[in-house]
Amino acid sequence: MSLYPEYEPHQGKLIRELERAHGWLMQRLPRILLIGLAVVVVLWFASGIYMVNQGHVGVVRTFGKETACVEPGLHYRFPWPFQQTDFVSVEAVRRIEVGFRSGMRVYEEALMLTGDENIVEAQMVVQYRVADPSKFLFRLHDPEATLHTATEVALRSTAGGMTIDEVMIENRAKVQDETVSLCNG
Repeated sequence: MSLYPEYEPHQGKLIRELERAHGWLMQRLPRILLIGLAVVVVLWFASGIYMVNQGHVGVVRTFGKETACVEPGLHYRFPWPFQQTDFVSVEAVRRIEVGFRSGMRVYEEALMLTGDENIVEAQMVVQYRVADPSKFLFRLHDPEATLHTATEVALRSTAGGMTIDEVMIENRAKVQDETVSLCNG
């Protein structure tokens, strides 16, 4: 006995319709799957189209190894997992602040010991552009942190070799020049 006797005449019709729909689907399933697979493959190949913006360079990697540097414009590469592209801005002026961040002092970096054993607060801004995108991406794990640390070390070394008067008054330009030369190696 059914809980809903008013629906019993429709159950046979519903089962026949479901069986007919199942047969139709089974008949066309290989074609539907083939079309679906073709769409996925086309979309996968289309995902290899990319744009490099003005002022940037694209570094193409094939299986993780650098294989090309591309200039701004529309390009194609084999999609993931075969190739990837990293983008680096070569025109942007980047900035590193030593001894402060956005106007706030960072005393751990700013306070330095001079050659005559006085403490001086020194701050410096380094502005640079990326000249070689490949080296910037792959030579160091964190190139900006490395440059920041190298600048701080060079500034401390320069300040440590001078008296407080030289650092603050007499040779301020020399402190900058020596710090830059130490950073450039």
